[in-house]
Amino acid sequence: MNIAQTISGAASCLIGGRWQPAASGATLPVLCPSDGKAFDEIARGGAEEVDAAVAAARTAFDTGVWGKLTATERGRLLSKLGEAVAAEHEALARLEARDTGKPLTQARTDITCTARYFEYYGGAADKLHGQTIPFLNGYQVQVIREPHGVTGHIIPWNYPAQMV
Repeated sequence: MNIAQTISGAASCLIGGRWQPAASGATLPVLCPSDGKAFDEIARGGAEEVDAAVAAARTAFDTGVWGKLTATERGRLLSKLGEAVAAEHEALARLEARDTGKPLTQARTDITCTARYFEYYGGAADKLHGQTIPFLNGYQVQVIREPHGVTGHIIPWNYPAQMV
């Protein structure tokens, strides 16, 4: 199964590594903005699914493999994800065009950019460090960059590929 097949037809929420329907059982049609026709269906997740997904992500980070990886190892995985997106370029671009109503040429550019973002941040993962800045005479301040942690996001409908 490729990425586009995994995304398409998934009328469920991915929480804790498992696909599951929304607790309410509700779904929403996915409409192509260019013709207004439904081409797929997604789960209508709500606060319960967001809370469950954030809790699962926090647990996975605290006790799972990802939280134990070095920045270099995480970077390699992000780079591999970029390669996987590039390998599925055309299928993902067609899906993006249907989902957003964009011309296929623009959707292709969006998928190229998405793959490139993963490659860029994969390469940057072990290169972004804190810095020491002068403060007062004889004192310095150390700035340390740390992740915000686990978050949930609602993203615009017309820019989903690059928001990933």
